[in-house]
Amino acid sequence: MCGIAGYLGNLNNSPDNKTIKRTLKIMSTRGPDDKNYFTKNVYTKNVTLLHSRLSIIDPSKKASQPFMDNEGILIFNGAIYNYLELRQELKEKKIKFYTKSDTEVLLKYLNVYGTSKLNELEGMWSFAYFNFKKNKLILSRDRFGEKPLYYQYSNSNLLFGSNLNYINSINKNKSSLNKKKIEEYIKFGWRSVFSSNDTFYKKVFALEPGTYLVKDLSRKVKLNKYWHPKRIKINEGLNFKKEKKLLKNQLFSEIKKKLRTDFSIACLLSGGVDSSTIASVSNKIMSNKIDCFSIKSLDKNYDESKLIEKNIKHIGCSHKYINMNKYNSFKELKDIINKTSSVIPSVTWLLFAIMCKKIKKLGYKVVLSGIGGDEMFGGYYIHHLHYLKSIMNKKKFKKQFNSWKKKTAIHIRSNELKDFKSYVKKNKLKNRGFSEIIELSKYFHKFDIGRIKSNNFLNDRFKNELYKDLFKQTLPTQLYGADNISMYYGLETRCPFLSKDIYSKSFSFPNNFLINEGIGKVILRSSMIHTVEKNILNSTNKIGFFSNLKNFFKINSKQFRKTLFSNNYVNSIIKKNKIEKLLKKKELTNQETHLIFNILNIAIFCNQKKQY
Repeated sequence: MCGIAGYLGNLNNSPDNKTIKRTLKIMSTRGPDDKNYFTKNVYTKNVTLLHSRLSIIDPSKKASQPFMDNEGILIFNGAIYNYLELRQELKEKKIKFYTKSDTEVLLKYLNVYGTSKLNELEGMWSFAYFNFKKNKLILSRDRFGEKPLYYQYSNSNLLFGSNLNYINSINKNKSSLNKKKIEEYIKFGWRSVFSSNDTFYKKVFALEPGTYLVKDLSRKVKLNKYWHPKRIKINEGLNFKKEKKLLKNQLFSEIKKKLRTDFSIACLLSGGVDSSTIASVSNKIMSNKIDCFSIKSLDKNYDESKLIEKNIKHIGCSHKYINMNKYNSFKELKDIINKTSSVIPSVTWLLFAIMCKKIKKLGYKVVLSGIGGDEMFGGYYIHHLHYLKSIMNKKKFKKQFNSWKKKTAIHIRSNELKDFKSYVKKNKLKNRGFSEIIELSKYFHKFDIGRIKSNNFLNDRFKNELYKDLFKQTLPTQLYGADNISMYYGLETRCPFLSKDIYSKSFSFPNNFLINEGIGKVILRSSMIHTVEKNILNSTNKIGFFSNLKNFFKINSKQFRKTLFSNNYVNSIIKKNKIEKLLKKKELTNQETHLIFNILNIAIFCNQKKQY
């Protein structure tokens, strides 16, 4: 896990030494262990590559980056989990290695195959590779977007970085804020942010997941996909018993690869199926006990301590609770926003920040997370509604509906998520999935929900909704928060469920392998019998990872109000008097909490950039 940045373009616009040193200093947050750069003039062009390192695999100086040989040079952020298998493949081609790092394996692999076998890589990454013989630069990002990568292309000059601040530093803060994107974020929340690849800066874009970019000295930028998740088709002929065994084997294989590191690993543990699966399997694989950490919730509605205690006893892991400190978040919130040049998706991510800070202090460098399990296997309450809607015209609907009412709906606190008729009505809207935001329109001077549309990507209705969650809505938001916050504290977050092979399995399964008779994640639960604690496998009450805004901020204090309304541009979008009334409410809905936190974040962000 590291920071990368670079430039390929005209010689007269190339970064000077002062710019390089300033950028490397900024990059030290993502890579505190080492930093270096490479620069070379090629005819009338210049290529500059910058890297800051958080050493995880082979911490030796020989494995530092930029890493080069006679054929090419690489800067790389992330981890190639199947590097040992790829290393053996390359050794059979008589290729020699001088380190034990996945970085060297990736460089040699790109030397041999270029972009032709990117789909064979298993891992999370953003990298830049320059081939000396072809004078060609390749940028690539992993399939699910676990690692960020941004780029700006103008006047034949390409700038890129794993943090927007790096691009701003290289172009000497010439990027302007993107008002349209900022306004969409305030009004429509995080699910609107990843509907396109533009960012909070004009003409600065996120390289889309599963994509690579190519630029040589003369041609324009070319973008190509190396992975095509839409091509996976449902196979109705699959046998459930056979597939659950294959899934179990796949999960053990994936988690084993995610445990490859030269440093201690921590595992986040809740009372849910996903984190329990990762912790339980990891503990069986590792020679030592897996070290697990849980947050001590201040909200009784989100207290999972009883299930967590059963989990700990069943797994036999080492475990620590992390307590949250109330009203001590302003300083770190502002610093995270400043150093990541981004905003925090929701107040719940401040809980994640507390955990990362404590885990890092205890000496860990890698943390395992269950992110992606819900999106991959149908774990959210809304997924039950999607599934029921998809079978409304089939004979099995009545039985499935009654099972849902009996087993799952009884646990749902949100009136909207347990009202199927209302869901069906709203599902007919072009902006379905954002309809709950309409109730917030009264807090803005202008509000056009028509600007947000819900697109279809797959023919199957249910799998289409899972696809949107994986690639456009909930997962991109979680990965954005997880990477920015964990890297702020010098931690690498690994998500074992995010695998092309697990995706291929899940999206080829008949839908009733995922949701059936009122239970979500059916095949995942079944595959983990005798591995995960039975009470957790049988629980249909999804408690979730959430915290109230009032646990972190005194929202009626002068400091909070001053910061919330500190930016004139943001104030011109909202109805300040209505927001002030909202702050006085005894209890805030989740949507109201998200709204206030969005305004707080973007006000801090805009003030720091000093453009509005």
